[in-house]
Amino acid sequence: MSTGVTHRLVGYDRANGNVAVEYEIPERHLDFAKRVAGVGEDDPQAALCYRLDPPRVRDIAGTIEAPVDAEAFIFFLEGFAVS
Repeated sequence: MSTGVTHRLVGYDRANGNVAVEYEIPERHLDFAKRVAGVGEDDPQAALCYRLDPPRVRDIAGTIEAPVDAEAFIFFLEGFAVS
């Protein structure tokens, strides 16, 4: 059984820290999202979490066609293990 990583644009509620919105990042847009998020060579699968400022959120959201209010939440590019 092989494991991999899937990626999402995740927005957290500013008041309570709970996940408020999630958008899957299709594989075809992952390289762009990794560049925008500043993922380094030391994390080739982008398995860690990367906090995004509103302009970066808008860049990624526009690419994946997600209806995002970049100011409403605290956003991260996040990797999730899958099997």
